Amino acid sequence: MIPESFIQELLNRVDVVEVVDRKVQLKKAGANFVACCPFHKEKTPSFSVSPSKQFYHCFGCGAHGSAISFLIEYDGMTFVEAVNELANTAGLKVPNEQNVGTKEVKNNQKLEQVMQSTNIFFQKQLRQSNKAIAYLKERGLTGQIAKEFAIGYAPEGWSNLEKNLTNYDTEDLIKAGLIQKNEQGKFYDRFRDRIMFPIINEKGVVIGFGGRVINPEDTPKYYNSPETPLFQKSFELYGLINARKAIRTENYVLVVEGYMDVAALAQHDIRNVVATLGTATTQFHIKKLMRYTQEIVFCFDGDQAGKEAAWRALNNALEALNDNLNLKFLFLPDNHDPDSYVRENSKEAFTKMVDAALPFSEYLIKYLTEKNNLASQEKKVKFLNEVEPILKKINASKLKLLIRKKIAALLDLDTADMNQIFGHERASKGNVQKNNFLLNRSQKRKFCLLMLLEPNAIKQDDAVLFVTDELDDQLGKAIVLIAGGLEEKRTANIMYALESRFDADVIRELNQQLASFDMNLDYHEELVALSLSLHKKGSSKTNLSKLDLLKEKSISALSAEERSFLQNMRKKK
Repeated sequence: MIPESFIQELLNRVDVVEVVDRKVQLKKAGANFVACCPFHKEKTPSFSVSPSKQFYHCFGCGAHGSAISFLIEYDGMTFVEAVNELANTAGLKVPNEQNVGTKEVKNNQKLEQVMQSTNIFFQKQLRQSNKAIAYLKERGLTGQIAKEFAIGYAPEGWSNLEKNLTNYDTEDLIKAGLIQKNEQGKFYDRFRDRIMFPIINEKGVVIGFGGRVINPEDTPKYYNSPETPLFQKSFELYGLINARKAIRTENYVLVVEGYMDVAALAQHDIRNVVATLGTATTQFHIKKLMRYTQEIVFCFDGDQAGKEAAWRALNNALEALNDNLNLKFLFLPDNHDPDSYVRENSKEAFTKMVDAALPFSEYLIKYLTEKNNLASQEKKVKFLNEVEPILKKINASKLKLLIRKKIAALLDLDTADMNQIFGHERASKGNVQKNNFLLNRSQKRKFCLLMLLEPNAIKQDDAVLFVTDELDDQLGKAIVLIAGGLEEKRTANIMYALESRFDADVIRELNQQLASFDMNLDYHEELVALSLSLHKKGSSKTNLSKLDLLKEKSISALSAEERSFLQNMRKKK
């Protein structure tokens, strides 16, 4: 682990303005810099970078963070990669670099080398195979697209990899999921006579393969690498590294079923496309895509298998939903996949279908009403029984409310009826504690928000005293106390510390509250005035509480200090 102290030093050394400006052209606007947001499509700049706070914030989509956050979100880096990148520019050495020689890291590095060598071998084999080239041409793919996606070919035969990858032993190939053992104890290639699609993560590392049959009689149609230390299919998406820029430009992502669909749509200049890896869409897939866009369109075949896959995707996405995320479902006509539909009807026709895709709520209700035609009261009950557990999993409160209202109208029920059927939804004690900072825009809440924006505005001792005595939520306390413990009191430093202590939902809502403040304004005077006002109220409450306690004591039991306090209180009256 990288020590937090080093992260804070790094954030103090680098300039977020310089980091962002290398990727996005910034313009000076008062004390800050502005640009059109790189994380969503807009014409009027709402993306602001503050040199004093070392913090960026978009008032349109809510993107925010430090220099580290920006590299993670914009370039798709991991946290460690972003830290190393910034450390190199700042002339700092990351403290944990001495651990690079650990056994686990060395093993993973070896696997990465094996996978890269294998990918080069498959690409070479493609260039030498007339059969494979003819198949790709038949599917409408050019050599340029094959090169862009590093498509290759696994030749026929049982031991091509062992014969050609002589720099690696059998154990390396087994660990990489490239060869396997039969019942007789002999090793053989996992992929044979297949078009090979390398699965490349956001770092640009080949972590697995997907193989597509050439002979339609062979099965299975698609065959994927097994899970390895490099590859966990529930977390990865095919084509994401190629699609990132287009996703941000188009402000949505299209999720399709197969590797060939991704490449084929790219051939038609539709590039904001990814595919799941032979598994249902998971909440981890959803959360990964949400780093790039807030609109996700699932594209499925219109047959029964496609409908079942869509329903699985809906259920798996429930816990990842929030009120800013727009999930949509697109079903193609029978006997069409994305490639065939575009070729037969044009890119424009396909785009219109995407625009007309069913929103999450509409698809949910459509699916369940088709399954339960609501022709009888019993069918309505079955409908309600099926929708209830789904609604319970949805954390997007506004969306959930609107869906409930739509269901009520569909079944001719009023609010009282719905409350009786589903019960009043109350937040758990834990959730109330977690979110109470965000539900009440009182003076105390505003004080904490302003402390985040202007951490040097008041004396820390005064702030700590106020928080300890007056504030009853953990997030508010954390803001003030963290600010007090930092030598360099910057918004970016405080936000980094908060993000390591609280879950993503809390930070997201905190960011929404920050969006109500104009980052170009100086809130120093307002914060000082607010602090004085709150201390005055706090002092009054403290005196009243103390007076109540002293009334319970006999006069003879009072100390000299307590007697003096009572005398002063009588004088004030």
